Amino acid sequence: MKKNKNRDDAAMLGAKATIRILFYILIAVVLIFLGRTAYSYGYSVFNEQAVESPPGTDVEVTVPEGASARQIGKLLKENGLIKDAGVFVLQERLSAYHGRLQGGTYTLNTSETADEMLAILAGDTDSDSEDSDG
Repeated sequence: MKKNKNRDDAAMLGAKATIRILFYILIAVVLIFLGRTAYSYGYSVFNEQAVESPPGTDVEVTVPEGASARQIGKLLKENGLIKDAGVFVLQERLSAYHGRLQGGTYTLNTSETADEMLAILAGDTDSDSEDSDG
């Protein structure tokens, strides 16, 4: 009877150790996945790429007055100017143009980066000078 109890205790300890090891492996796999996903997203945000190489294609877009960065990002994605509206929203939030995007009709190009488009949409360039006074 005592041998059976010792054998059962040893089996229980082995099972607990195996479960613990599997748990740590699962945590490691989840952390690796989250790390790779975060790196990929961060790379998209900070290493902005244009959709096309120059000369690209001109696309006219009309941004409604008071549109949020998310709405503008969706509009730009629908028109093939950016690849990811969520990345655009984060780029806008981290840029000097945060909260400064203006409604209007703009001619943007698929060879422009998100930062260049943000500058245009915020009125910080002379490329859309027809709407300005001066």
